[in-house]
Amino acid sequence: MSTPGYDAATPAAGSSAPVAKKKRPITTVIGLLVAVVLVIALFAFVVQNTETAHIEFLGLNFEMAQGVALLLAAVIGFLIAVLCSGLLRVRRKVRNRHQ
Repeated sequence: MSTPGYDAATPAAGSSAPVAKKKRPITTVIGLLVAVVLVIALFAFVVQNTETAHIEFLGLNFEMAQGVALLLAAVIGFLIAVLCSGLLRVRRKVRNRHQ
């Protein structure tokens, strides 16, 4: 005999029935592993390239480690690419709405 409004698959309040953990897709796990490996590789790159480099940009002069300078340049390039792709995406949406 079942109680109205009670689903047998749902544990009752206060019960100690185990709750199934939500499993992550394999692509998420692989992506996290790739990200960890890349972070370790970037750390090793910066640590191994400690020779000082003189950088001049728009009248500014910097002295910093080569690894840090190259990593900073890569991060700035990535941010510029993300910004430009976002602007192009917004432009495309606006243009498609006006047609």
